[in-house]
Amino acid sequence: MVARAMRPSRPSARWADKAWVWPVVVAGASLVPIAVWVVAWYVPLSGTSSPRVVAEAPIAARPTAAPEPVTAPAPETSSPRPAEARSDEARRAHLRQLQPILRAEAEKISEVARRIVADGRIMDLDKDRSEIASELRTMFTPNRALSEDLQNHYPDYTRARERLRRSVAEQEEEFHRTVLLVMTKLSPAPGAESRRREIAGAVLGKCLEKGPGMVLKAGATDDDRAVFETFTSFQPDVNVTARCASLSRRAAAISTSAGKLASEAQGLAERTSLPGECKFTSAG
Repeated sequence: MVARAMRPSRPSARWADKAWVWPVVVAGASLVPIAVWVVAWYVPLSGTSSPRVVAEAPIAARPTAAPEPVTAPAPETSSPRPAEARSDEARRAHLRQLQPILRAEAEKISEVARRIVADGRIMDLDKDRSEIASELRTMFTPNRALSEDLQNHYPDYTRARERLRRSVAEQEEEFHRTVLLVMTKLSPAPGAESRRREIAGAVLGKCLEKGPGMVLKAGATDDDRAVFETFTSFQPDVNVTARCASLSRRAAAISTSAGKLASEAQGLAERTSLPGECKFTSAG
């Protein structure tokens, strides 16, 4: 190599024949021990220090987390929501409206039972058909709007009330027709002509076994005696007797039904909850 280095250079020589190459090679070789020492020092040092980055396991390799327990929904509180509170208050307020109506109807229906037992009829004899119909409506529905609204909450009661009202109306109509029939059959004594209706009513009262019909009081006038004589002299025929039997049967049925219905109305008035729906129970 020394001999070769001492040879004269040629223009076409390789790069290894250049004069500057060898000093570089020699200098590089002198750096090799230094590089070896540095590597030998750094490797142990890096092995004892904590790594800066910790490799994470692949996501797919991670253990599956246990599912969280399903928590049951919390029970609703006893306090109603605002809309429910308004609805409940409207229902309670409407119940307070209906309770006195039911009590009033109970009293009116009890009165029906008392009158039908006493007289076989409800209305006075001197009332015409239109007056009787109007009074019956008032008796069975003391407050038109609220009494009619009862069917939304107590339908069985209101149907029974309507059946009773129709029975009473039929009784009043048949009683009225029978009175007219008896009036045509009377032969009034002088002074009793103007009191035909009164005499006919007394005849039916006796026929229905609601009392003696008519009693002559002390101090009676001649007209009173004429009326009493006409009453006692009248003998009901088969037609009148049959009508009396029909009136008597219906009166007994009305009395029984009215007593039960009055008790039912009173019982409904004592209830603390209101079934059914209507415009009054809406919270608005």
